Amino acid sequence: MTSSRHQAARWFTRLLDLPGDHPERQAFTRWLAADPQNAREYQAFSELWGNFSSTPQTQALAGAMENLSRRRFVRNGAMGGLLLAVAAGWLVSMRSRQGEQMLMTGIGEQRHITLEDGSDVFLDADTRLHVLFSESTRQVFLLRGRAIFSVQHAPSRPFVVDAGAAQVRVLGTRFVVERLEPQVRVSVAEGRVEFSSAGQRMVLERDQVGELDAGGKLHPLQRSAISAFSFAKGNLQFERASLGEIAITLSRYRETPVKALQPATQSITAVVQLADVESFLALLPELADIRIEQSGGATLLLPR
Repeated sequence: MTSSRHQAARWFTRLLDLPGDHPERQAFTRWLAADPQNAREYQAFSELWGNFSSTPQTQALAGAMENLSRRRFVRNGAMGGLLLAVAAGWLVSMRSRQGEQMLMTGIGEQRHITLEDGSDVFLDADTRLHVLFSESTRQVFLLRGRAIFSVQHAPSRPFVVDAGAAQVRVLGTRFVVERLEPQVRVSVAEGRVEFSSAGQRMVLERDQVGELDAGGKLHPLQRSAISAFSFAKGNLQFERASLGEIAITLSRYRETPVKALQPATQSITAVVQLADVESFLALLPELADIRIEQSGGATLLLPR
């Protein structure tokens, strides 16, 4: 895997968490402009994941590609064909390159995968993973959702899960990584993991939970780690969950997403069977001081 491709994957994962005015987007723009290959790799990655929409990062990409076009391809008019060829070639290489996989699940779909090193991954609904293995490293980019990882012990090949603003590094263990935008949560069932973000670091052991909060701070959570694995057994366990966490989790199992207008409010504890998501949603106003409305293609959780 080329350096540009790896950097493109890191930028893609990181930018999912950042607001449009975040200073790091300027660094992203500079990275795009530094090398034509950077822009090509990022465009191919964005198109592959269906993220090529009007967002700050893709607007920056468009500007970089426009400059590249003026500098190198105006005379022969080959830019459009080149981009198609690069994107198509990148997709083919992603499918054929050993140790490199794109994994995803749809709304309400779960999936179990055994990776080439023997590690198991159980993807929850509406989850996206990009797997990049080499002889010396095992890297997984969690782009969306959550997954259970049961990692084979291999001291010479560290296993790293990149969840945008946070990274989890292990040798062999069983744990869950979940993106609850903008938070990242890690729950450990067995072994030890290193959870890090922006110079912060914490080590999590058996039955411990850590979270990168909305303010960018790492801290432990006083809750059982085992409940984070419950989705693999057909239920969702909420422990002192905010409306935001509940909305994100339920949305993985509904074609119509759930949105909380005051996501940090409430503290709800409940166990929900996957078959009863709609019934639980209907009962939420009895558990919390909210009302439910349908608007703009979404189910809204509003303060009463």
